[in-house]
Amino acid sequence: MKTTEYDKLKDRIDHICNLVDLEWNGSITRGELVKRLTEICEKERTVIEVSEVKYRCTEYKEQIYLESLQFGQADWVQVEDLTELRVWEYNQLVDELHKHYPDYPIEHLEGRFV
Repeated sequence: MKTTEYDKLKDRIDHICNLVDLEWNGSITRGELVKRLTEICEKERTVIEVSEVKYRCTEYKEQIYLESLQFGQADWVQVEDLTELRVWEYNQLVDELHKHYPDYPIEHLEGRFV
């Protein structure tokens, strides 16, 4: 049986609820709770770096969005276009996206000299 995105989300929420219950009843400390929750969040978001720009995907309302963080920026921003990337940088990003986020809709470019 194939695991759906809903099943994955439900499992993550159940895991988080169990951790909060453990902290609430005194089985783990608040610091340990924060550490474990941080680990869960880091596992969920793989950061891809291409030419000093970091990229990650986020899901919102069953859509996958690409975000970037450039050197000097304080916050992640949604990517509107990738036209400033060279063809090899774009294709490197596509390879990494396909590896970590197989559902993200993006295709390779073919660059040719004129």
